[in-house]
Amino acid sequence: MPLSFRRGRVLLATRNEFDTVPLVLAEIAEAVSGLARLGWTLDVVIVDDSDDDRLHEEAGALSARLGMPIEILRGRRMGLGAAVVQGFEACLADTEVEFVVNLDADGQHDARQMGDLLRIFDVTEAAVTIGSRWTKGGRCYGLTAIRRVVSRASSLALRMSGVPWQVKDPTTSFRVYRRDIVDILKREVRGFNGFSFFGAGIAVANAHGRLVNETPINFRPRVGGNSNLSLAQTLRAVRDLPRIRAHWSMVKRRESAFTKIKSDPRRYTASRELEQLSNTPVSTKIIIDELAPDIGGRVLEVGAGLGLITEQLLERGKTVTALEPDPGLFTALSSKVFASPVELMNITVPDALATGWSPLKYDTALYVNVLEHIQDDVDELRRLKSLISPGGAVVVFVPATPSLYGTMDWMSAHFRRYRLAELETVARTAGYRVVECRHFDPVGKLPYWLMYRLLRRTTLGGGAVGLYDKVIIPLSARIPRSIIRRTGGKNLILVARPE
Repeated sequence: MPLSFRRGRVLLATRNEFDTVPLVLAEIAEAVSGLARLGWTLDVVIVDDSDDDRLHEEAGALSARLGMPIEILRGRRMGLGAAVVQGFEACLADTEVEFVVNLDADGQHDARQMGDLLRIFDVTEAAVTIGSRWTKGGRCYGLTAIRRVVSRASSLALRMSGVPWQVKDPTTSFRVYRRDIVDILKREVRGFNGFSFFGAGIAVANAHGRLVNETPINFRPRVGGNSNLSLAQTLRAVRDLPRIRAHWSMVKRRESAFTKIKSDPRRYTASRELEQLSNTPVSTKIIIDELAPDIGGRVLEVGAGLGLITEQLLERGKTVTALEPDPGLFTALSSKVFASPVELMNITVPDALATGWSPLKYDTALYVNVLEHIQDDVDELRRLKSLISPGGAVVVFVPATPSLYGTMDWMSAHFRRYRLAELETVARTAGYRVVECRHFDPVGKLPYWLMYRLLRRTTLGGGAVGLYDKVIIPLSARIPRSIIRRTGGKNLILVARPE
């Protein structure tokens, strides 16, 4: 059977593993040489998340000695998950790359088994092929009894948190990813780290309806260094299990619902809901009061909708440029009479910048219930940086808590409800320093869950809007932040400054 896939990249994410990386690269080179005779072309990307320059200094010599291209990137010092995502982005930058092979940099994976994974990957429709210790035929050497129990228990727990039941080893990193699933995962798993990252990736692939399969490997003792598994990391992984399940469930519901919206655009009701929410002056004022300390005098409001936030900003003496890309909403916004002059534009930030738009820089870019509508929020915030003045900030108000993702979210075309770690990671990846990221509206969590998860309401009734405006938000505003940090909330507030 002819090969379906021919060009790929091998990805290593490493931190302080200089002693083992050359040995791993030697095995990769041996595998790559053999695969080249079968028509496969692979080169190597290393994301070095350490502060050690030795790998960068030795890159040229390693590449020449091993006879294969090696690209070494400096990590963002945001952890293993972020380093792998950075590597994913680098791999996809080459449009000819069809697959990515990921493995550990500590030598526990035998890179010479790469061909076994690739052959299984090539003849199946799987999005991910895992080199598994625990599937039939797999071998695992050098693990203590405790490590074996922890690994087996983690695998079982993940299979109850969104990982397909037939997958026996969802925590290992030795995998082959199809290009299109890499493109999905590089956004969907942001904010997960350590061992949770790999389990979350398989859960997300499953939520997208993609096949994940396994092939047995020999897992070896480390060739150097110390194990990355600590008690703290184990506890974090346990803590992340319900978060992985909530994220899997959110993605699964969203993908099913978005398919329905695409087949029947009349299901999309954001305009109707915005009309209802335009009758919420009390809660809108409270929200702006929460954000006000970080809003400067010159404001770029992204996603102005029907102008309720715009009015609040103008009343506070701000100079406002309001962007609203939806033609219908922009027509309604343009017909509105504001107390002060405001610049209105029917365009998105990326499209405006593509036209050469270069206004005076803004003190604040404001996104209130907008960023969740933008599929590539990292790219949005990266582009936005050029519009923010020195010392300025982006201020974001978004829906939080993926377990709340319900009918109102997908009817309004929300790509996500954010986790706190996810929103922070998005901002940092886009090149911002996070000043503050906190939950808001703890009181609203239960009513929202009842209305849009349990009862599956698909419209905002006047009574629900009134309750939200007159009762829920005013009550939430009275709860001390120290309590909200423990309880969480229906929304998140982020303040971040360009680095």
